[in-house]
Amino acid sequence: MSSDKIELEPRKKIYEAIKDNPGSHLRQLDRILDIPLGTIRYHIRVLTKRSLVISRKEGKYKRFYVKGEIDRSDKDRLAVLRKELPRTIILFLMEYPGSTHKEISEVMDVAPSTLSYHLKRLRDKDIIIREDNRYKVKDEEAIANLLIQYRRTFLDSLVDRFARMWTRREEK
Repeated sequence: MSSDKIELEPRKKIYEAIKDNPGSHLRQLDRILDIPLGTIRYHIRVLTKRSLVISRKEGKYKRFYVKGEIDRSDKDRLAVLRKELPRTIILFLMEYPGSTHKEISEVMDVAPSTLSYHLKRLRDKDIIIREDNRYKVKDEEAIANLLIQYRRTFLDSLVDRFARMWTRREEK
């Protein structure tokens, strides 16, 4: 269903923001829109009751999606990609597949234990795999497509750089 069928302007803006930024949580929508947080909450409840928007709990966040727009596996991937450190790790592994924990740690500005935690979570979410203590992204094409499709919603120079590099690679 398009936003044309939604009668109130703030609700249309919220619906379009969720459609353009799938996997965003309430505070992200607050940053995107010039609408009071209470108003966003109210209209999201209405959109959810009307089955136009669905929410998924991801850790401490509730992430929002337009119903029927994105399949479950992409929702899982987008929820991870919306977080800066996991996204940075994924981007690094897409550029340097087969990197070891030590190699990743030398580039990332995080404690080795923090990196281990995120690598484990990425493996548990089936986004990366580890073979012989080397890590790589499991489905590079799917991740690349999401990064490119939603790159402007990440507000991240790393994603822009990756998208340019990946697009050039595909053209060859």
